[in-house]
Amino acid sequence: MLKLMTFPAGFGEPSLSPFCLKAMILLDLSGQPWEPEWLTMPPDTGYGKLPILRTPDAPVPDSNLILAWLEAQGADLFPGLDAGQRAQAHAIIRMVEEHLRLFLVHDRWVRDDGWAVLEPAVFGGMPRPLRLVVPGLVRKGIRKSLRNQGIGRFSDAHAAQATAADLDVLQQRLGDGPWLFGRRPTAADAAVVPVLSALDKLPGDTPARQGLRARDSLMAYVARGRAQLYPERFRTPISAAA
Repeated sequence: MLKLMTFPAGFGEPSLSPFCLKAMILLDLSGQPWEPEWLTMPPDTGYGKLPILRTPDAPVPDSNLILAWLEAQGADLFPGLDAGQRAQAHAIIRMVEEHLRLFLVHDRWVRDDGWAVLEPAVFGGMPRPLRLVVPGLVRKGIRKSLRNQGIGRFSDAHAAQATAADLDVLQQRLGDGPWLFGRRPTAADAAVVPVLSALDKLPGDTPARQGLRARDSLMAYVARGRAQLYPERFRTPISAAA
């Protein structure tokens, strides 16, 4: 059986990391049997990040490399999509993971209300001498990285404008369908739902969370994702998620 090395739950989500939850969903969509291996820190193997999938051949790091590995085993994770639609799906995954998600990182690590929840969830098991120093250093590094990237300098108004553009793309692509590309979920939904759900679960009323909650179709989409795509043990009924 495959084992997925993954961060544990946090912020009311099955994993602190939307990438780990994405990998869980991809494994379920692939039909491969798997079980989680909960870790609070990444091992030395891979890229120093989670998730990592233990396979019979070798560990596979990174959720997109896990996607490629599952496809190489014969899984159809973009069912019914032609080449043009698959290109759109690829672009949407990149938009959400490399732009919209950064506002989630900002709101968890930089905002004080997000940090108040994140710090004990990530560093709560650390021995006291280290816990007095390490969390602040890591937070400082992430703050610097976000400022270098650019969004760490944004005002709330500019953050709202930037996230609204991404959310509008998702809303347009979704239309009246249950999933981003029609009647069946794809790898694009596996990537998008965890990020949107994590934005919805933020403890503060951030620009990204406000923008998401103002779009009823996306909120209904998130509820469907929690009810139908999350691994069964973590599923939230739509009525409870609404």
